[in-house]
Amino acid sequence: MLSRILKTACGLLAFSLSFMSLHAQTPTDGFTMSKGELCLVGAYAQSSWKEYWEGTRLRENLNIGTFTSKRIMPMAGYGITDRWNVFAGLPYISNSSDAGTMMPKEGWQDISLDVKFKAFDNKNKKLRLMTFFTAGGSTPVSNYVPDFLPYSIGLGATTAKLGVVEQVEHQSGLFATLYTGYQMRSKIDVERSSYYTDRQYYSKEMAVPDVWEGSVRIGYNKKLGRIHAAYNWNISTSGTDMRRNDMPYPGNKMDAQTISIGGLLWIPPVKGLAVHAMADQVIAGRNMGKAFTWMAGLQYVFKPFQKKQKDNETKQQ
Repeated sequence: MLSRILKTACGLLAFSLSFMSLHAQTPTDGFTMSKGELCLVGAYAQSSWKEYWEGTRLRENLNIGTFTSKRIMPMAGYGITDRWNVFAGLPYISNSSDAGTMMPKEGWQDISLDVKFKAFDNKNKKLRLMTFFTAGGSTPVSNYVPDFLPYSIGLGATTAKLGVVEQVEHQSGLFATLYTGYQMRSKIDVERSSYYTDRQYYSKEMAVPDVWEGSVRIGYNKKLGRIHAAYNWNISTSGTDMRRNDMPYPGNKMDAQTISIGGLLWIPPVKGLAVHAMADQVIAGRNMGKAFTWMAGLQYVFKPFQKKQKDNETKQQ
């Protein structure tokens, strides 16, 4: 029984980081890069919890203590055209706790690739309304163990997702953004011949729930920077609850609601350079850690091929 209690967690804390926006241009916001712009992002995030929801029951586990997830997040975005943007990212994650005997886990997690398309852009004297469609996916890049939660650095599933973003902007700089998307996840293989959730399964194959995700964001954007507040949600479309004092599974239903604030500040001496930061708190959940997350990083936006294009134009003249 003690070994099972030691394994008890229900956090999947690392995945509460999926609610973060890096505050650079991302697939889920209403801002885009122009043609030829390259956005490089480096960020560090840390998330921690000591309470978690075992199903819908909020509890502690003294054998885990405070659970902490650290993440280094290199990302890049590129403006193929003024309407088409692509994004790629590959986080390095380290998960550990300050009590118990479970070993920390760390490594490169899942590489992601996303595309954002500006389908509609209409503006008048005071308002601008834009609609974006997004598509993307991710897949593991290392042979990490997914069935060792909450210490696992990922769920081990290959994903595909579709989403839509609506943004309205006022000439004063105020804006509001609505994002909603659906993420499909593949089944995974676990290192066991059978397991029990809602019933006994005699298989090493485990289904990982799909997810409906989204956010509502309001903010202010001007030449020197941007600030916003958001309500975010992540709802599994299937899955089971953790059993009392049992270990969590990748197939559990993992829901969370969070509130966050964040901002970006351009650094005038260096054109295209900005610092960004974020704080996020889980306010309701199911089979998740009641996590507080903070993030800070830098981004640099520039046009690496601009000079070459100008030189070619000059030669043609």
